[in-house]
Amino acid sequence: MNEKQQWAPADLTPETRNCPVCRHESWPIAYGMMTADAQAGSPKTVFAGCCLEIESRINPQTGMPEVGRPQWECQNPVCGHQWW
Repeated sequence: MNEKQQWAPADLTPETRNCPVCRHESWPIAYGMMTADAQAGSPKTVFAGCCLEIESRINPQTGMPEVGRPQWECQNPVCGHQWW
């Protein structure tokens, strides 16, 4: 790797999505230890640290239970919905 290249985790995406609840802008959630440079390079990312929160939910499309970790978080302070 070139000295001038900055490391960035492969799972960080610069894209945003609309929240399925309130339609506000939502950002991807990144887990793990991130350097300040990596965080600065991904301003529209929620950095959640090393705590992986495993959740259970009912998939609204299939009606079946699922277990996973949130990958997206709504940036609307009133909503704050997280989903995967």
